[in-house]
Amino acid sequence: MKKNRYILMLLLLIGLKTQAQKSLNPKLQLLVRNYQDSVVLRWAPTSAAQWLFASQKGFRIQKTVISKGANQGVSTLLTPNKILPLTFEEVKLRYSKQDSYVGAAVQSLYNPKASTTFQQSVGGIIQKSNEQNSRYASAMLSADYSANAATVLGLRWVDKAPKNPEDIIMYKVWVDADTKSNTKVDTATVVLFANQFTKVYAPITAGILQGDSQVTLRWYRMSVDGEFSGYLIERSEDGKNFKSITSNPYIQTPADENMLKQDSLTYKGISNPSALITYIDSNLVNYRKYYYRIVGIDPFGVSSPVSDIMVGSPKDFTPPAKPKNVKIKVVDNKEVNITWEKTGNTNDLKGYVVAKGGSVAGPFNFVKKEVLSSQSLSFTDASPEPYTGRYYVVGAVDTAGNVNYAMPVVANIEDRTAPKAPNTLTASATPQGKVVVDWPASTEPDVAIYKVYRAYRKDAKNYTLLTPYGVPNSEYTDSIPDKTLLNRQLFYKIVAVDLSNNHSEYSPVVMAKLPDTNPPTAPVFEQIVVEKNGIKLLIVPSSSEDVSFHTLYKKSSKGSWEVLKQYNGLLTTSISYVDTDVKNNQRYEYKVEAEDYSKLKSKSEFSQPILYVGENGIASVEGLKVNYDPNQKIVTLDWTCRSNNVSHFVIYRAENKAALSTWQTVEANRFSEKLDKTPNTLDYAVKVYFKDGTSYKMSNTVSVQAK
Repeated sequence: MKKNRYILMLLLLIGLKTQAQKSLNPKLQLLVRNYQDSVVLRWAPTSAAQWLFASQKGFRIQKTVISKGANQGVSTLLTPNKILPLTFEEVKLRYSKQDSYVGAAVQSLYNPKASTTFQQSVGGIIQKSNEQNSRYASAMLSADYSANAATVLGLRWVDKAPKNPEDIIMYKVWVDADTKSNTKVDTATVVLFANQFTKVYAPITAGILQGDSQVTLRWYRMSVDGEFSGYLIERSEDGKNFKSITSNPYIQTPADENMLKQDSLTYKGISNPSALITYIDSNLVNYRKYYYRIVGIDPFGVSSPVSDIMVGSPKDFTPPAKPKNVKIKVVDNKEVNITWEKTGNTNDLKGYVVAKGGSVAGPFNFVKKEVLSSQSLSFTDASPEPYTGRYYVVGAVDTAGNVNYAMPVVANIEDRTAPKAPNTLTASATPQGKVVVDWPASTEPDVAIYKVYRAYRKDAKNYTLLTPYGVPNSEYTDSIPDKTLLNRQLFYKIVAVDLSNNHSEYSPVVMAKLPDTNPPTAPVFEQIVVEKNGIKLLIVPSSSEDVSFHTLYKKSSKGSWEVLKQYNGLLTTSISYVDTDVKNNQRYEYKVEAEDYSKLKSKSEFSQPILYVGENGIASVEGLKVNYDPNQKIVTLDWTCRSNNVSHFVIYRAENKAALSTWQTVEANRFSEKLDKTPNTLDYAVKVYFKDGTSYKMSNTVSVQAK
């Protein structure tokens, strides 16, 4: 039970700490360091106003110890006398005048230059706010860098009480404000395990970037144990003897992440540049190796172990002076002579490079990969390129590889060579009456456009030009406005045209066949009859001449469409099919489609849902009887039909052995009529129709003599 209470209290304390950390705008922040012989607390108000208020009211500290097996924690007020900043006299007695951080702390607390009057104006408010913020920033920085300064400011406490390794300790710090104060204060809480001691980790390095006579050091703002308050930077030229190059701790506030990402040179290779701190060490000797390491200072004024050593060398990034008076001369349209002059200091000049391109803005490709000697002041290009290589640039190269180019010059070269004809054409037609013709793009850089030609016969003497102005891409879509061309063949040829308007020969001919875009007409159900042994379907086939096959489908009320039968070829007579795979009192649907040789399908023809009532369903007309009353000349028919799905009955009638024909429609199982004239013989039959639109076969015929 005691163990459970211990765990419960532990969870409660952790919850209190978590709840304190959830505050979006804490007025007071608290840190702790657990050492073998003591626990050090450091706290700080989070604004100038809170700091000034707390410096007057003081702080209180409460300690709660939860021992293993205890029913509850034991709380102790560590500060019967509240903690206040030291007075000026106390500081003079305790600390040396040489302690600059203590001096800065005293200056922040007791600044004799601080204004003692307040002007009720916008300017006065701003002046007072700036003054207080400046004092606050100086105080907090001094406390971070010096334990003595933190003590002077009343922002530090050392608890040297013995600790049981199994104890859990909670410290609570708050401003000792009276309840009548209108200033809102905060309470900061921290929990620690007595057997878990503080370890300070070294800063994490991120490498060095080269610069001209300088290097940029990079390391991560966050270490394993959080963020440092400042850094000391050390440098060595032999990797052994390091000296600090920062007289004061170096700090750098986070910059805007989006702006940092635009600086691809400084932050190259870092996915989150705002997480970095950088330092530029300048006035270095190029190509000399330098060694660096970083020491972090935490908010307790404790220096971290040194970081990993970063090694880097500055490099010459200053290009030489560019050539001047670059001139060009075309000889017989076969070669280009280029000349130039040296300029500026040539002490580190390695030589020159010559490049050419198709426009004044480039891109430029080297005419010769090797660097010309520093004594070379001319170059001849024996393979000039009209249009694609008529702009030349000459660049000076130094021993570090830096290049400085002169302005481009142009060579007017006449192009007299036609491009090669395109080959490997393909053409594909779409059902919408479009033909897509494509071909491999020319590898010749000066090919600008392609012209497309079409004919309806491969051996036509004159192909029609479809693109008078040419197309820039190696693809063309031809639209056929005349739909009568469907199923016909079209033929295409391509010509390549370069920037000098030189036309290639015709390409090989490519053929495209336009597909059929008209689906076949739909078949229709002519008659559907429910018989005792199944459902009989009569179907009028599609009237289209290009039908490849008909497909008949079936679906039960809870099933999916299944193929019943496929009829291949063009059909000239109606389709008759009896579906015997049916169950009594089950509903079925049917559909039929036609498909042509272009794989176009007709619209589907659907039947109404059909209820099959077979022999077991007793849905037929039975027991048909006829009675004739000669006195009243009335004929009466009676029959039975034990189906609950009947829509109506159709009476068929014939006189004197003629063919039966439709006579009347009734809904009841009885029919009577009064004869105006009395033929010798009357024949009757009845056919039942169901609510789903289907019918059952006609009943037996009954006859009566009407005399």
